[in-house]
Amino acid sequence: MKKLLIATTALVGTAGVVAADTANFNFNGYGRFGILYEEDRADSDGNLQEETRIESRYRLNIDSSTETDGGIRFAARIRVEANENADNSANAGSFSGARFQVSSGGLRVRVGNISGVTDAAEVVDYFGHEPGLVGQTGQYANSGVSLPAFSSTGAGVNGINVKYEMGDFAFMASYTDDHAVNDGGTIGGDDATDAFGDSYEIGASYTFSAWTFGLVYGEFEASPGDGAKNDWIVATLSGTIGIADVSFLISDFEGDDDAVFGASASIPVGAATNILASVSDGGADGNDTSYGIGFRHSLGGGVRLDGMVGSNEAGNTIADLGVRFDF
Repeated sequence: MKKLLIATTALVGTAGVVAADTANFNFNGYGRFGILYEEDRADSDGNLQEETRIESRYRLNIDSSTETDGGIRFAARIRVEANENADNSANAGSFSGARFQVSSGGLRVRVGNISGVTDAAEVVDYFGHEPGLVGQTGQYANSGVSLPAFSSTGAGVNGINVKYEMGDFAFMASYTDDHAVNDGGTIGGDDATDAFGDSYEIGASYTFSAWTFGLVYGEFEASPGDGAKNDWIVATLSGTIGIADVSFLISDFEGDDDAVFGASASIPVGAATNILASVSDGGADGNDTSYGIGFRHSLGGGVRLDGMVGSNEAGNTIADLGVRFDF
């Protein structure tokens, strides 16, 4: 009887593993920790905070997928993430909202907790090469725009994102709805304060030789529920010059006074080390030029050492140093 129980337990356990393999579950993500510095760092109310703090993040993506007999693939993702708080205290891990996906051939549709076209960075190289551990600055830094993005610790925008690829061309569009009206709110009313605003973005890219040109146009509510719209446009060109990977950006947001011009590069200086640099200029009136220079050194096994120093759009010195490991 004892041997029978052991054999039965082993069989049940093995069946569970086979079922999990058949269902196509995948776990991946990264962890990072280090030190972050920002001169005259302040909270959202303008109160000065400690300039140096511990930086940490744990991110786990949980992906599941299946495929129909006709070859249509269905997938979903949720994320578990824990970050430090701005006051240097620890923060518990949280689950994200779900993102659903269906794809076939060159067509892919995502619904739920999605990113907009710009933040997805699939037809425009919006983020470029960000120096440092956490991306305190980049070629986009002076834009000051809050874009629809996948929420790692919240429900997300519950929008739709569609992408179609055909040879060297890629097309993408996204839409998010104003939740205030759906919740019985009124346009511009106080009950719209915490709602997501209407937004749409449409973009395309073309790859030629070693270069990719991307262009996105979008329209966003100035604030949720008020009905006022702001236009957004961004164009990027990314590729290689010699041994360097480079990216260039031009963007314009109706809420800013000036267009933003940015550039970034990643240059190998050895078998395991790259130098990364970025610059961003323009945007809101009074912005200083943002810039940063840093390094990325691979330790092998998906582990790397990152660090940078630079200046943000407020003219304050920024720096970070730490370790990131992918799994």
